[in-house]
Amino acid sequence: MFKTIQIFALFASVMISAFNANAAVRINLTDPNADPLPTAIVPFDGETEDEQNVGMQMREVIASNLQNSGLFNVLDPKAHLQSRQSMRTSGILFNEWRLINAQAVMTGHIVILGMGTANPKAQVEFKLYDPYAERDILAKSYTADLRFWRHVAHRISDDIYTNLTGEGGYFTSRIVHIAEEMQGTKKVKKLCVMDQDGGNYQCLTDGSHLVLTPRFNPNLQKIVYMSYANGFPRLYLLDLPTGKQEIVGDFEGLNSSPRFSPDGKKLVITLTKGHAGNPEVYSLDLETKKLKRLTFHRGIDTSPSFSPDGKKIVFNSNRGGKPALYVMDADGNRVRRLTYGQGRHYAPVWSPRGDLIAFVKEYRGKFSINVVDPEGEETRQLTESFLDESPTWSPNGRVIVFARQIGDSTKLYTIDLTGYNERVLKTPMDASDPAWSPLLK
Repeated sequence: MFKTIQIFALFASVMISAFNANAAVRINLTDPNADPLPTAIVPFDGETEDEQNVGMQMREVIASNLQNSGLFNVLDPKAHLQSRQSMRTSGILFNEWRLINAQAVMTGHIVILGMGTANPKAQVEFKLYDPYAERDILAKSYTADLRFWRHVAHRISDDIYTNLTGEGGYFTSRIVHIAEEMQGTKKVKKLCVMDQDGGNYQCLTDGSHLVLTPRFNPNLQKIVYMSYANGFPRLYLLDLPTGKQEIVGDFEGLNSSPRFSPDGKKLVITLTKGHAGNPEVYSLDLETKKLKRLTFHRGIDTSPSFSPDGKKIVFNSNRGGKPALYVMDADGNRVRRLTYGQGRHYAPVWSPRGDLIAFVKEYRGKFSINVVDPEGEETRQLTESFLDESPTWSPNGRVIVFARQIGDSTKLYTIDLTGYNERVLKTPMDASDPAWSPLLK
């Protein structure tokens, strides 16, 4: 039975000072060899022990987010020369932070209203300083239900990331995936969702039915996925805030590989409907339920993914003799081959930026995550192992999550689009087939 998930939209944000496009401190995203930016995240100040405890937890979430991005070197609080008490009485002493080479410093304050009541709230404010320019470069405040303190910490992480990189963040997002665990002697698959850092973990199905290929709507907190709940493969649409689900694909044969259009109004899917078991790509209008066939070939056509402008679709086909990537117009016209060369190419997914397509390459018994530009002129390999699969992009197109099988275990990993900063994403169970959500508002 599905649990109801509430979207964290219950807080108000008040801008105190606007983003300064001419900030002296800025991370260079074009140089993969650039050193991470030394950054100090000072524990949030609070008057009570409860406030200080929540503030410390928020500080840890923010520090972890920034550190794991690979773009920041978050300094150990033990290296801080100025204490919170000193900052409270004397204000920030820029020279103290320059001595430890902190090029950006965040400080904050938290007040909990209604502690002990049924619905306490947190008022959180923070400032980001440039110690070398000796000025603040960002200041904001948030008010939210106290239970959403992690989301506020993710919002602040996005604020800092955006200010210092010039790009949108990705920390206020979630990842849906298939979790696997043993129940007795049987391995079951569950549909689960979590924050992008693994927090707020929640399973949406109980494992009584096989579930596969979950995909997020690019604009809403809705998931489409395949389930064998009735013994046959059907496509279901789940609304996370309400827990409501509906069948959106119940066609003859296999219903698989769903992905949303950029506006969230259509799906592209793979069906074997009426083709003697041969998979073809279709589009499905979610409002009218009108189905349109897009590919017409005796080869296997599958794993479609829209370009972010909705004008193109990349898909996987063996029509050229071995699996490769192809691109066509959104109406199925003007099909062209995208990838050539050695190996077999699978599971393409278009970046939200539109500049790259991630895919899986199988070559000499190994599977790697690769990226290719939409014209097929440049391909780069990002990972390699026995089995790397199911790439999915962060909302800002900067990070890829993928699944890696090692022995009998499958885990989620993240890697930067440059091929650097590979990290395991900890989950309580084995995890596969990830898909990234849009930013939570």
